[in-house]
Amino acid sequence: MLATIAMVGLALPTLAQQLPELTAATATGANTSAKFFGGVSADNGASFGNSFDFDTPLDITGSIQVEESHVNTVGNLYIVAQLGEQLLFRDATGNYLEWDMNLATLQAASPDKTLASNEPLTVVDDLPLGPAGAAGLTLSVFLAYDTIAAPGELFYSGAPIAVSIGTAPPAEPASLTIYTQSISAQIVQLRCVVCHVSGGVAGGTPLLYVRSPAANFLTTNYNTIVNYIKNVPNGSNRILSKPQGQAHSGGVQLQSGSTDFQNLSDLVNAVLTE
Repeated sequence: MLATIAMVGLALPTLAQQLPELTAATATGANTSAKFFGGVSADNGASFGNSFDFDTPLDITGSIQVEESHVNTVGNLYIVAQLGEQLLFRDATGNYLEWDMNLATLQAASPDKTLASNEPLTVVDDLPLGPAGAAGLTLSVFLAYDTIAAPGELFYSGAPIAVSIGTAPPAEPASLTIYTQSISAQIVQLRCVVCHVSGGVAGGTPLLYVRSPAANFLTTNYNTIVNYIKNVPNGSNRILSKPQGQAHSGGVQLQSGSTDFQNLSDLVNAVLTE
Protein backbone atom coordinates (compact mmCIF):
# COMPACT_ATOMS: atom_id res chain seq x y z
CA MET A 1 0.00 0.00 0.00
CA LEU A 2 2.72 2.48 1.00
CA ALA A 3 4.54 2.16 -2.31
CA THR A 4 1.30 2.78 -4.15
CA ILE A 5 0.34 5.83 -2.12
CA ALA A 6 3.82 7.22 -2.53
CA MET A 7 3.15 7.76 -6.23
CA VAL A 8 0.68 10.61 -5.64
CA GLY A 9 1.77 14.21 -5.42
CA LEU A 10 0.80 17.40 -3.63
CA ALA A 11 -1.76 18.85 -6.05
CA LEU A 12 -5.41 19.13 -5.02
CA PRO A 13 -8.12 18.37 -7.60
CA THR A 14 -11.12 20.65 -7.87
CA LEU A 15 -13.73 19.63 -5.29
CA ALA A 16 -17.47 19.96 -5.74
CA GLN A 17 -17.91 21.15 -2.16
CA GLN A 18 -15.83 22.40 0.75
CA LEU A 19 -13.57 19.87 2.41
CA PRO A 20 -14.60 19.05 5.99
CA GLU A 21 -12.75 21.14 8.56
CA LEU A 22 -10.47 19.41 11.03
CA THR A 23 -9.52 20.69 14.46
CA ALA A 24 -6.25 22.61 14.67
CA ALA A 25 -3.54 22.08 17.27
CA THR A 26 0.07 22.98 17.98
CA ALA A 27 2.97 21.06 19.45
CA THR A 28 3.35 23.54 22.31
CA GLY A 29 -0.36 23.79 23.02
CA ALA A 30 -0.52 27.44 21.98
CA ASN A 31 -3.59 28.76 20.21
CA THR A 32 -3.47 29.06 16.42
CA SER A 33 -5.57 30.64 13.70
CA ALA A 34 -4.34 28.07 11.18
CA LYS A 35 -7.06 25.85 9.74
CA PHE A 36 -6.93 22.31 8.44
CA PHE A 37 -9.32 20.61 6.05
CA GLY A 38 -9.50 17.09 4.71
CA GLY A 39 -11.78 14.33 3.58
CA VAL A 40 -12.19 11.03 1.80
CA SER A 41 -14.35 10.84 -1.30
CA ALA A 42 -15.45 8.17 -3.75
CA ASP A 43 -17.15 10.62 -6.13
CA ASN A 44 -14.48 13.22 -6.86
CA GLY A 45 -15.42 15.41 -3.91
CA ALA A 46 -19.18 15.53 -4.37
CA SER A 47 -19.47 13.93 -0.93
CA PHE A 48 -17.19 12.72 1.84
CA GLY A 49 -17.32 9.66 4.06
CA ASN A 50 -15.36 7.67 6.61
CA SER A 51 -16.16 4.07 5.65
CA PHE A 52 -15.79 2.45 2.25
CA ASP A 53 -15.73 -0.96 0.63
CA PHE A 54 -12.57 -2.94 0.01
CA ASP A 55 -12.29 -2.10 -3.69
CA THR A 56 -13.81 1.40 -3.92
CA PRO A 57 -11.41 3.88 -5.60
CA LEU A 58 -10.89 6.78 -3.20
CA ASP A 59 -9.47 10.29 -3.13
CA ILE A 60 -7.96 11.53 0.12
CA THR A 61 -7.38 15.26 -0.11
CA GLY A 62 -6.49 17.97 2.34
CA SER A 63 -5.71 21.65 2.64
CA ILE A 64 -3.85 23.78 5.16
CA GLN A 65 -4.77 27.42 5.65
CA VAL A 66 -1.68 28.80 7.34
CA GLU A 67 -1.72 31.65 9.83
CA GLU A 68 -1.77 35.03 8.08
CA SER A 69 1.59 35.99 9.54
CA HIS A 70 3.12 32.82 8.07
CA VAL A 71 2.20 33.56 4.45
CA ASN A 72 5.32 34.00 2.27
CA THR A 73 7.59 32.59 4.97
CA VAL A 74 9.69 29.49 4.39
CA GLY A 75 8.34 26.34 5.95
CA ASN A 76 7.63 22.64 5.53
CA LEU A 77 4.50 20.59 4.90
CA TYR A 78 4.08 17.22 6.61
CA ILE A 79 1.86 14.18 6.07
CA VAL A 80 1.68 11.58 8.83
CA ALA A 81 -0.33 8.39 8.41
CA GLN A 82 -1.41 5.76 10.90
CA LEU A 83 -2.47 2.40 9.48
CA GLY A 84 -3.50 0.03 12.22
CA GLU A 85 -0.66 0.18 14.74
CA GLN A 86 1.85 1.47 12.18
CA LEU A 87 2.81 5.16 12.26
CA LEU A 88 4.53 6.67 9.24
CA PHE A 89 5.48 9.94 7.60
CA ARG A 90 5.81 10.74 3.91
CA ASP A 91 9.20 12.01 2.87
CA ALA A 92 10.08 14.39 0.06
CA THR A 93 10.44 11.53 -2.45
CA GLY A 94 6.93 10.26 -1.74
CA ASN A 95 7.94 7.25 0.31
CA TYR A 96 6.34 6.41 3.66
CA LEU A 97 8.78 5.70 6.47
CA GLU A 98 8.30 4.44 10.02
CA TRP A 99 8.07 7.24 12.58
CA ASP A 100 8.86 7.06 16.29
CA MET A 101 6.78 10.17 17.18
CA ASN A 102 9.97 12.13 17.82
CA LEU A 103 9.66 15.53 16.12
CA ALA A 104 13.40 15.52 15.53
CA THR A 105 13.04 12.55 13.16
CA LEU A 106 9.96 13.80 11.32
CA GLN A 107 10.69 14.55 7.65
CA ALA A 108 8.69 16.88 5.43
CA ALA A 109 6.64 15.78 2.45
CA SER A 110 7.28 19.21 0.94
CA PRO A 111 10.39 20.80 2.48
CA ASP A 112 11.70 24.36 2.37
CA LYS A 113 8.81 25.93 0.47
CA THR A 114 7.46 29.44 0.56
CA LEU A 115 4.10 29.05 2.24
CA ALA A 116 0.98 30.22 0.42
CA SER A 117 -2.14 31.22 2.30
CA ASN A 118 -3.66 27.90 1.30
CA GLU A 119 -1.59 24.76 0.83
CA PRO A 120 -3.43 21.90 -0.95
CA LEU A 121 -2.39 18.29 -0.41
CA THR A 122 -3.32 15.06 -2.14
CA VAL A 123 -2.70 11.91 -0.14
CA VAL A 124 -4.48 9.37 -2.35
CA ASP A 125 -5.82 9.82 -5.88
CA ASP A 126 -8.41 7.34 -7.20
CA LEU A 127 -6.92 4.38 -5.33
CA PRO A 128 -8.80 1.38 -3.85
CA LEU A 129 -7.25 1.07 -0.40
CA GLY A 130 -8.31 -2.51 0.32
CA PRO A 131 -6.13 -4.15 -2.35
CA ALA A 132 -3.37 -1.68 -1.45
CA GLY A 133 -3.06 -3.13 2.05
CA ALA A 134 -5.67 -1.40 4.22
CA ALA A 135 -8.35 -4.13 4.17
CA GLY A 136 -10.16 -4.27 7.50
CA LEU A 137 -8.13 -1.37 8.91
CA THR A 138 -8.60 2.31 9.67
CA LEU A 139 -6.27 4.76 7.95
CA SER A 140 -5.76 8.07 9.77
CA VAL A 141 -3.95 10.95 8.06
CA PHE A 142 -2.63 14.01 9.88
CA LEU A 143 -1.56 17.21 8.10
CA ALA A 144 0.99 19.64 9.53
CA TYR A 145 3.31 22.51 8.77
CA ASP A 146 6.01 24.56 10.38
CA THR A 147 7.69 27.86 9.53
CA ILE A 148 10.85 29.77 10.30
CA ALA A 149 8.50 32.47 11.62
CA ALA A 150 7.70 30.24 14.61
CA PRO A 151 10.84 28.26 15.48
CA GLY A 152 10.22 25.05 17.42
CA GLU A 153 6.47 25.05 16.75
CA LEU A 154 4.46 22.57 14.71
CA PHE A 155 0.94 23.34 13.51
CA TYR A 156 -1.16 20.26 12.78
CA SER A 157 -4.62 18.78 12.46
CA GLY A 158 -5.55 17.64 15.94
CA ALA A 159 -8.12 15.31 14.43
CA PRO A 160 -7.10 13.17 11.45
CA ILE A 161 -8.69 12.45 8.12
CA ALA A 162 -9.92 8.96 9.02
CA VAL A 163 -11.32 6.21 6.84
CA SER A 164 -12.21 2.59 7.58
CA ILE A 165 -11.81 0.09 4.77
CA GLY A 166 -13.88 -3.06 4.44
CA THR A 167 -12.45 -6.53 4.20
CA ALA A 168 -12.02 -8.37 0.93
CA PRO A 169 -15.12 -10.08 -0.41
CA PRO A 170 -15.03 -13.87 0.01
CA ALA A 171 -13.38 -15.73 -2.80
CA GLU A 172 -15.63 -17.69 -5.14
CA PRO A 173 -15.91 -21.30 -3.93
CA ALA A 174 -13.91 -23.74 -6.03
CA SER A 175 -17.07 -25.77 -6.54
CA LEU A 176 -18.84 -22.80 -8.13
CA THR A 177 -15.94 -22.27 -10.53
CA ILE A 178 -16.00 -25.93 -11.54
CA TYR A 179 -19.76 -25.90 -11.95
CA THR A 180 -19.78 -22.73 -14.02
CA GLN A 181 -16.92 -23.74 -16.29
CA SER A 182 -17.38 -27.50 -16.65
CA ILE A 183 -20.78 -28.71 -15.42
CA SER A 184 -23.61 -26.30 -16.17
CA ALA A 185 -23.58 -26.30 -19.97
CA GLN A 186 -21.72 -29.55 -20.56
CA ILE A 187 -23.74 -31.83 -18.26
CA VAL A 188 -26.78 -30.21 -16.65
CA GLN A 189 -28.16 -28.32 -19.65
CA LEU A 190 -27.05 -30.87 -22.23
CA ARG A 191 -28.20 -34.02 -20.42
CA CYS A 192 -29.85 -33.63 -17.02
CA VAL A 193 -32.65 -31.21 -17.87
CA VAL A 194 -34.10 -33.70 -20.35
CA CYS A 195 -35.62 -35.52 -17.35
CA HIS A 196 -34.67 -33.73 -14.11
CA VAL A 197 -37.10 -30.81 -14.33
CA SER A 198 -40.51 -30.12 -12.86
CA GLY A 199 -43.00 -32.25 -14.80
CA GLY A 200 -40.21 -34.31 -16.35
CA VAL A 201 -39.65 -38.05 -16.15
CA ALA A 202 -37.49 -37.51 -13.04
CA GLY A 203 -39.73 -34.74 -11.70
CA GLY A 204 -40.38 -36.68 -8.50
CA THR A 205 -36.73 -36.82 -7.46
CA PRO A 206 -34.96 -34.32 -5.18
CA LEU A 207 -32.67 -33.34 -8.04
CA LEU A 208 -34.68 -30.85 -10.10
CA TYR A 209 -33.03 -28.29 -12.35
CA VAL A 210 -34.30 -25.37 -14.43
CA ARG A 211 -33.49 -24.84 -18.08
CA SER A 212 -31.10 -22.13 -19.22
CA PRO A 213 -33.68 -19.55 -20.35
CA ALA A 214 -34.88 -19.22 -16.73
CA ALA A 215 -33.68 -16.27 -14.69
CA ASN A 216 -30.69 -17.10 -12.45
CA PHE A 217 -30.68 -20.65 -13.79
CA LEU A 218 -26.97 -21.12 -13.12
CA THR A 219 -27.19 -20.12 -9.45
CA THR A 220 -30.41 -22.08 -8.95
CA ASN A 221 -28.98 -25.26 -10.42
CA TYR A 222 -25.68 -24.87 -8.59
CA ASN A 223 -27.49 -24.58 -5.27
CA THR A 224 -29.63 -27.60 -6.18
CA ILE A 225 -26.68 -29.85 -6.90
CA VAL A 226 -24.76 -28.66 -3.82
CA ASN A 227 -27.77 -29.35 -1.62
CA TYR A 228 -28.12 -32.83 -3.15
CA ILE A 229 -24.47 -33.67 -2.54
CA LYS A 230 -24.47 -32.40 1.03
CA ASN A 231 -27.92 -33.23 2.34
CA VAL A 232 -29.46 -36.13 0.42
CA PRO A 233 -28.49 -39.47 2.02
CA ASN A 234 -25.56 -40.89 0.07
CA GLY A 235 -26.02 -38.02 -2.38
CA SER A 236 -22.33 -37.61 -3.14
CA ASN A 237 -22.11 -41.24 -4.30
CA ARG A 238 -25.46 -41.38 -6.06
CA ILE A 239 -24.75 -38.29 -8.17
CA LEU A 240 -21.69 -40.09 -9.56
CA SER A 241 -23.13 -43.59 -9.91
CA LYS A 242 -26.46 -42.78 -11.53
CA PRO A 243 -25.03 -40.94 -14.59
CA GLN A 244 -23.03 -44.13 -15.21
CA GLY A 245 -26.33 -45.97 -15.58
CA GLN A 246 -26.48 -47.56 -12.12
CA ALA A 247 -30.16 -47.66 -11.01
CA HIS A 248 -30.78 -44.78 -13.39
CA SER A 249 -33.84 -44.78 -15.63
CA GLY A 250 -32.05 -42.36 -17.92
CA GLY A 251 -29.37 -44.92 -18.68
CA VAL A 252 -25.70 -44.12 -19.15
CA GLN A 253 -25.03 -40.40 -19.48
CA LEU A 254 -21.38 -40.25 -18.44
CA GLN A 255 -18.68 -42.82 -19.02
CA SER A 256 -16.25 -43.49 -16.21
CA GLY A 257 -12.90 -41.98 -17.18
CA SER A 258 -14.42 -39.37 -19.47
CA THR A 259 -13.61 -35.69 -19.07
CA ASP A 260 -17.19 -34.86 -18.09
CA PHE A 261 -17.26 -37.60 -15.45
CA GLN A 262 -13.94 -36.39 -14.02
CA ASN A 263 -15.28 -32.84 -13.86
CA LEU A 264 -18.38 -34.05 -12.02
CA SER A 265 -16.19 -35.99 -9.60
CA ASP A 266 -14.07 -32.87 -9.04
CA LEU A 267 -17.24 -30.91 -8.28
CA VAL A 268 -18.36 -33.45 -5.69
CA ASN A 269 -14.95 -33.42 -4.00
CA ALA A 270 -14.88 -29.62 -3.95
CA VAL A 271 -18.37 -29.39 -2.42
CA LEU A 272 -17.49 -31.92 0.28
CA THR A 273 -14.34 -30.04 1.29
CA GLU A 274 -15.89 -26.56 1.41
